[in-house]
Amino acid sequence: MSSRTKIAVVTDAFKGAGYRVVCSMLQSTRHPLTIYMTRRSGSSGEISNFNFGQDKETAKALESSGSEIKFAELDVESSGSIKALRDQIQDTHRPSHGARPLSILVNAPLQEFADAKEAVSRTYFGSKNLLRLLLPIMDQAGDSRVVNVSVGGGGARHWISKEELADKFSRINLEEKHLDNLMRKYWGDSAAGKLLEEGWMRLRTRSPNTPDNTPYIIPRVGLAAYTFILAEQKPKFLINASGGDDWNYADYAYSGGITPTFLALGDLEGVTGQLWIEGKAVDWETARPLVTKPSHPTEGSKRRKTGGPRKTSRYTKTGSPTKSSKPTESSKPTKSSKPTKPSKPTGSSSIVKEPSDETK
Repeated sequence: MSSRTKIAVVTDAFKGAGYRVVCSMLQSTRHPLTIYMTRRSGSSGEISNFNFGQDKETAKALESSGSEIKFAELDVESSGSIKALRDQIQDTHRPSHGARPLSILVNAPLQEFADAKEAVSRTYFGSKNLLRLLLPIMDQAGDSRVVNVSVGGGGARHWISKEELADKFSRINLEEKHLDNLMRKYWGDSAAGKLLEEGWMRLRTRSPNTPDNTPYIIPRVGLAAYTFILAEQKPKFLINASGGDDWNYADYAYSGGITPTFLALGDLEGVTGQLWIEGKAVDWETARPLVTKPSHPTEGSKRRKTGGPRKTSRYTKTGSPTKSSKPTESSKPTKSSKPTKPSKPTGSSSIVKEPSDETK
């Protein structure tokens, strides 16, 4: 393995956002990567039997980029499990990369939890445990990346209904112990059935009687807030939170993995300690862009729709938006004209199926 190979860890990478990040990274990288795909300890199925299945483009990208995939089980609530992964990475790559071989850590917690307590324990406190034990083996040359996958939409004010509670997540008020206590309060209020009363959730616009919240959302908001604290504590790393992709790409196979890929591989111009949405650093309070960045962040990255025809990107290969031409008079539909239905793709290679947590 070349000494130029970057070593990366992507957590919960066998499904969900973690899997899409791995696929997107392989199709976007210009240099070989060694990616450790982790999954929760105790998951069923042989981990060594995993493959990219019908995702032929990712399998091809893996081969053409000269990259390598390694697998590991990981329980972020267990220090022993994290240390085992840390030791495995160090022992394997010390001869070529030295004592700090890890360059990229993408923390992509799953969304399925039994209750709020489990979500907080794994997503928030488990992530803190993971970062505490893996940061010491990350290269400190100045370009090592930590990406915490948060939740789309925006910061705390987007998800929390009570302004007084949302204010406690403001960047000027953030302290680590204070944030820890907020996460404990969330699971306590959930157990007591007081999430709506305490202002942790909003009611859905389309279904006024249904709370717009699930257990994973607030812990991911807390994870993003912790990202800002950690970035101040560790200025030698580029530490950012990903808050989602452009909705124009919501039906693409790797949607949700595009912005994390940019944060892992793209040119961040030294930006750290920010929430990124649609490839742009945004204000935590308002979700308005702070830094102008294209939504299509990595040159050459491929997007494919699941089960539909290819969609023409509005971005050029360099990532710059293209000017949309105005329709000519002849291009306007007449009363008698009917829109044509897009043709369905042929062949199984046009469809990407996300693997289940159980490998076959």
